Amino acid sequence: MQQSIKLPIDAEDKEKELLALARLVSYARDSAKTLNVEGAQYCLELALASLLQEVEYITDKNVLPTVDLMALGSLGRC
Repeated sequence: MQQSIKLPIDAEDKEKELLALARLVSYARDSAKTLNVEGAQYCLELALASLLQEVEYITDKNVLPTVDLMALGSLGRC
């Protein structure tokens, strides 16, 4: 049986991981839009908004460096 080792994750590492996920979700959302899959696009927009809120909570900043990710899509409809 293999055991996993849990390492403490500092805020900077967590922010980097969340931003990487946000880029991935942003790409998937854009692909869903291109394919005209509205249901998936909507869900991915919600996921992206949630990830960016989490980044904002972690960094405790008013201005996010990822605001361009939000502007790329149609998050205004969510």
